[in-house]
Parts: sequence; C-alpha cells; structure tokens
Amino acid sequence: MWTKRSFQNLKIISSKNSLTKHLSRFGNLEIKLISSRIKRISKPEREIYGQSGLNNNFYVRDVLIGFVDTPLIYARTITKIQNSKKLIYMLKKLSSKSLGNMLFNNHYSRSDFEYSKPKNIRFLNKLFITHDHHLNDIKIVRRSFFKLKQDRILLFEAFFNDIDNYRL
Repeated sequence: MWTKRSFQNLKIISSKNSLTKHLSRFGNLEIKLISSRIKRISKPEREIYGQSGLNNNFYVRDVLIGFVDTPLIYARTITKIQNSKKLIYMLKKLSSKSLGNMLFNNHYSRSDFEYSKPKNIRFLNKLFITHDHHLNDIKIVRRSFFKLKQDRILLFEAFFNDIDNYRL
C-alpha cells in the first residue's frame, strides 16, 4: 500500500533535489549498474505507471547507489519504450552515471512522493536474492514520476537504513 504521508523528520527521504549530488559531498559515491534493458514489468508496476495488458514493454534501469560496501539507495527507473527515442537513448547512455543529472539538467518536473514499506514491493525480493541484502536493511521506499512534454519516467527509490547517516 502506498501513502502520501510526509517524512519531514527524514529530510533526505523527502527531498526533491538530486540525492546523488548531496551524497557525493560525503565521499566517492558509486552508482553500480545492476541492469539496463527492455523488459516486461510486474502488474503492480504497470498499474502505477497507468498501463494495462501484458503487451507493454518498458525500458528498466536498476542501480545501487552508495559507498564501498555501504549501499544507500536502490533505484529503479521505468519508462515505456514508446516514449521518445531520445529519452531511451539518454537512459541507455547513462550506464553508471547519475539519473538526477539528466533529469534536473533537462528540467523534468517531478510529482509528489508516495511511500511504502519495503515488504510490499515485489521487485525488491529479486534484488535481495541476487545481492545478499535483506528487507530489514530497507527503511522506506518512495516513488515519483518525472515528466517532460510526452516523456514520463517512474522512479522507485528504496532507502537503506544507513541513509540516516547522511542528513541534509
């Protein structure tokens, strides 16, 4: 279940600014690319994106953001492949670079956040099986949309408990 409940006491989790820019002030921030490809997404993800049916393919990029041996954020970027070719090209080209730089430099608008407990997010289970993490390591998950003209990007960000050490 998703909620718009505010997390003002956890400013980094409620910040609409570039988190990679903020976190890089604390040291050598790493963005580890897990996957970046066209694929089908789960039914709950399709419903959040506003698409029904199984025939919709999406471009999905999964990354872990943090410092050596200290993951802070798992980020999942989803956009429909029917969006502009330029957007898909830019996402593919990112590799291990910050999505925030691309979005904020190109003036995408960001929706309000919605939050969820990690146990409610199905794709996180797959991440933890393959990367030796546990759902207990995740504090909260937020989602938001970025929009520019017809382009629309859904971003999920799962915050690891250690994020509390990097306050705004």
